[in-house]
Amino acid sequence: MTGWRFGRWSRRLLLAGGGLCAIALLAYAVCPKPDLHGDVPWSRAYTDRNNELMRLSLAADDRYRLRTPLAEVAPAMIDATLLYEDRYYFDHPGVNPIALLRAAWTTFVEGDRRVGASTISMQLARIRFDLDTRHVPGKLVQIARAVQLERHYNKQELLEAYLSRVPYGRNIEGVGTASLIYFGKPASELSLPEALSLAVIPQNPAARNPDTAEGRARLAAARSRLFDTWITSHPQDRARASQFDLALAFRPPEALPFLAPHLTERLERELPNGQSGTVQTTIDARLQRLLEQHISHYVERRAPVGVDNAVALLVNTKTMDVEAYVGSADFFNDEIEGQVDGVRARRSPGSALKPFVYALAMDQGLIHPMSLLKDAPRRFGGYTPENFDKDFLGPLSAKTALALSRNVPAVQLAGELNNPDLYGLLKSAGVKQMQPRKHYGLAIALGALEVSMEELTRLYAALVNDGVLKTPRYLPGAASTDDGIRLISSEAGFLTLDMLYQADAPDEQTLPGQLREVLPVAWKTGTSYGFRDAWTMGVFGDYVMAVWVGRFDGRGNPAFVGRRAAGPLFFDIARAIERERGPFEVPMPGPGLNLAKVDVCAPTGDLPNEHCPHTTTSWFIPGVSPLKISDIYRAIPVDMASGKRACFHEPPRTELQTYEFWPSDLLALFRSAGISRRLPPPFEADCPLNLASSSGAAPQIRAPDANITYTLRSAQRNEERIPFSAIADTDSDTLYWFVNDRFVGQSDIGEVFFWQPDVGSFDVRVVDDHGRAAHSQLIVKMVN
Repeated sequence: MTGWRFGRWSRRLLLAGGGLCAIALLAYAVCPKPDLHGDVPWSRAYTDRNNELMRLSLAADDRYRLRTPLAEVAPAMIDATLLYEDRYYFDHPGVNPIALLRAAWTTFVEGDRRVGASTISMQLARIRFDLDTRHVPGKLVQIARAVQLERHYNKQELLEAYLSRVPYGRNIEGVGTASLIYFGKPASELSLPEALSLAVIPQNPAARNPDTAEGRARLAAARSRLFDTWITSHPQDRARASQFDLALAFRPPEALPFLAPHLTERLERELPNGQSGTVQTTIDARLQRLLEQHISHYVERRAPVGVDNAVALLVNTKTMDVEAYVGSADFFNDEIEGQVDGVRARRSPGSALKPFVYALAMDQGLIHPMSLLKDAPRRFGGYTPENFDKDFLGPLSAKTALALSRNVPAVQLAGELNNPDLYGLLKSAGVKQMQPRKHYGLAIALGALEVSMEELTRLYAALVNDGVLKTPRYLPGAASTDDGIRLISSEAGFLTLDMLYQADAPDEQTLPGQLREVLPVAWKTGTSYGFRDAWTMGVFGDYVMAVWVGRFDGRGNPAFVGRRAAGPLFFDIARAIERERGPFEVPMPGPGLNLAKVDVCAPTGDLPNEHCPHTTTSWFIPGVSPLKISDIYRAIPVDMASGKRACFHEPPRTELQTYEFWPSDLLALFRSAGISRRLPPPFEADCPLNLASSSGAAPQIRAPDANITYTLRSAQRNEERIPFSAIADTDSDTLYWFVNDRFVGQSDIGEVFFWQPDVGSFDVRVVDDHGRAAHSQLIVKMVN
């Protein structure tokens, strides 16, 4: 009977045990695969192009936590961790049963002390699922979770996850994070003493905190014990014992670098949320520090005149890599709104857009570098531009006009551009937030619209890159979305830069107008209306650089003048880069460019005739650039007795003499400046009119403007007047005005005639006192 009962219970126990095993096996087989990390947030380590750490960002939970691949961890670090934490890691299924029994016996039977038996898999389960394992139920859950992880992941994956999540003191998690913070190097470069130091921290991160002397002492003692264990399995390292006598050198998180904060903040927002680990940028840490230091010292030096903020961007034109990015003078200074990113802020560029007016004008055959332009008072419809110095310099070469940043010649050229004009070029270049074309008018050439430093730098880089737009890169290998957009020809890009190389460098220590040594830099300044923005843009060596000085709140300051505020800082940085990277060279045109040099008459920019006093050379684009024979210097017959201009050359009564025939507007400027010119004498009284009319230049009507519709207000119809003015040849004295072939009045050269208008379409004709004439159209409409 007893045997029967025993057999019956035995069979029941066996069945129950088998059922439990079957249930356990089934649960093991079908248990879901958990995400190895869950939704834990990660940090990013931003490095420069040479893998120097620039910044380690905090994860969303205010912890430093980098996801580090196992292949990027030094083998000594892996071996030390396994030796210290779980030497049988690769031999157990996530739980070490022998260690568990030993720990249970010591803790619960002997009651001697609490002994842990957590494997690396169990520790990872505790961290991953945020378990409380101080009590038996929590420990059982930890064991189950460890087995679950082992069911779905291999040992390398689990070890990698553990080394990315294990705590290393304070708010530092993961071996890659600890290595960067404490030792300033990636985990792959850890030395043996450093690896053993990190290996002993996770077991007691609070007591072995390297930030305190007591913590470092405890850490050193634990590391020493681990080294004794280490050499039993690595006897070849016994000779390295002296390395462990050296004091531990740990860098605290507070001493982490914080280079290019505006760029890294930008990348933090723009990079995908799931992207973690190391982010290599195109920044060159040496150049970044150089720019940051120069800007800091400069604003400190110029603080007495109200300069407290500056921005700079440095781009390698060959690769379009951004090698330095300074968004403000001080990221942490709230008084200057230091966390605003000035590289992306939209500001008025002032005259910094003028080079592109000249580039388009050269492409469209309006000018070449030595073409004569007029810096004279001029009204363009309702717009009357002035120069910065409120003065006018008269005739200038295009090269000089651009180098001196004269406003009137730039606006004149902007008005003569066809398709594309400056507005069209900026639109093609992707400049954002542009208003309709009519919103800016011709003032666009002087900075009437707003651009970002990033956009302006792209434009200047196009001058170097054969006129093709390219996008600056912040990450190596980043693909551009708009490369290949041609803005100007390669020839116009080279000629524009060559014109900008003529400008000398300003010195903040010298008086206005004084210059110091010439640096081979093609550069241009810009000053916005109201002295709100001071710019200097330039190309040197392999770089294009932008510098801005101003205030983010838009307040003006008379000190914010491009040449005087941004220029000195620009050249301080350029000289420092030259010392760092070697001397700059002025580039020559590349092979295949359709460029040639020609002798031109220096004062006029035209091909020299036999009477031109001196010549110079100029680049031009064959088949595009305008080239004509100079007619300013002319040889005319002069009666030797009367000194008057003879009708015909009749030697020996007359002699051919060379005189200057300047247009009347430029001649007026010469006179106002007290500059004498060799002007022709008047004709003899008996010279026929047709002789005079065929020997000079016809007038050029400046007003009325054929491109403008004039309005007549009905309430003031009898008081309205429309100005008529024209430029005439030097030998003219009087202009006669006709409207629809009806004579309406006359004016002296240089004076304005005012006509009382009527409504309609009119033909306006002007005739000078030698019979030379010109026509223009006039449209007048009535408004209330």
